[in-house]
Amino acid sequence: MSDAPDEEKAPTLAHRLEYALYRAAEGVLGLASLDTVTRVGEALGLVAWCMSPKHRRLVTRNLRIATAAEAPDAAEIRRRVRETFERAGGNMLGSLRAVTMPPKELRKHIAITGLEHVRAAVAAGRGVVVVWSHMGNWEVLAQLVPELGENVRGGPIYRPLENPLLDRLTVRRRTQHGAVLFNKHDGFNGPAALLRGGGVVTVMTDQRAGGHGELCPFFGRLSSCTPLPGLLARRTGAAMVTISITSLSTGRWRLTIRPVPDKARTPEVLRHLETAMRDQLTDVFWFHDRWRIDRVRPLSFFTKEAPTEAARAATVPTRLVATLPPGDPAAVECLTALLELRPDLRIDVLDAGDLPPLPDDPRLVAFPCDRGDHPEGLMERCDASHPAPLDFALLLDGDTVLARAAARLGLRAIIGTAAKGKPWTCTHPRPADAAGWRNLAAELVLTRKNRQG
Repeated sequence: MSDAPDEEKAPTLAHRLEYALYRAAEGVLGLASLDTVTRVGEALGLVAWCMSPKHRRLVTRNLRIATAAEAPDAAEIRRRVRETFERAGGNMLGSLRAVTMPPKELRKHIAITGLEHVRAAVAAGRGVVVVWSHMGNWEVLAQLVPELGENVRGGPIYRPLENPLLDRLTVRRRTQHGAVLFNKHDGFNGPAALLRGGGVVTVMTDQRAGGHGELCPFFGRLSSCTPLPGLLARRTGAAMVTISITSLSTGRWRLTIRPVPDKARTPEVLRHLETAMRDQLTDVFWFHDRWRIDRVRPLSFFTKEAPTEAARAATVPTRLVATLPPGDPAAVECLTALLELRPDLRIDVLDAGDLPPLPDDPRLVAFPCDRGDHPEGLMERCDASHPAPLDFALLLDGDTVLARAAARLGLRAIIGTAAKGKPWTCTHPRPADAAGWRNLAAELVLTRKNRQG
């Protein structure tokens, strides 16, 4: 349940208005069937696709990373982005309608496959950790535990809502149907006790874990991932399964359950979750900036573990476009050091024909350009030259025109030397020698925490 501070927090006027609007929307949606509400949501999703270029860029970036191994063409990516908006709208409104439906009525809209994997574990007296992502109509997941029998208890680890009125409403609705809720801030002991008693705990596993995560590839791209599902299973002897929730047709969903091997560690758990998400990538809620980089230290992770060793397992590169200052061949040392510290990099170095010799390394690519090229077109061509998107710009020559083009492309971090003002997200003094350039590379990758770790 929600922790005490959230339960006791007095709602503000804004909270009350938000709550009133939410309940009014529920009332209106309750007048229509789940099929109709989902269809309306799909239409609204297409409206959002037309009107929100910012979110189109985010979803495009996420899908390019998630599909980099198959390398679909630009037209296919655009089709999937449009479908993701459509599905997101239908799933969101469908979830709002589903939460007010009697469980038996909602069950008619759901097909479940693989339930035997959970039933076998429960029959053996084992708990079950359910690994899932923000995917499909998430209210469908509430149907899992009732399918296991009246004596099985279960529920999610959840993040309390900022609005205390909506949070209390959510907790009350979940618990009245027998679910057990665990506040993510309350720690390990509650979910572990339920699992030891043969219960079921669901853990959303596709979100960024920040400084508390474990570094490993997710869809091939290095990321900070939560170790919680594997840790819970190993400490309690519970089984683990993944779940996908995919759209069968308007107003109907399939819940697919797959087993995860016992004692699986975080990288293996994430690989199984990827398999579940690939059941239908356009049903995944790709509106979270899952692979977001830091604006000042774009190649760092704020974990105790430095990224160098974990990066060796990545198969989808972190990409940057770089320039070198003219007449300073020592600046190449910065790029060389970056490749040593982050073996998963691909560096596209803009080459107008005057580059100093580059190391013979396939991760270091001279990207041909002409001084008369339009900066925005140049950045767009460079971005499109690989299935994975560009992540940031490292303009060591301090070229502000290229920096503005990088900003218009939507790159989150634009790092320069001997530059100032906008659109730079961070600038550094220009190093005077090779050692200085290598130190600059370390500043972009290593934090004080993982240097000490």
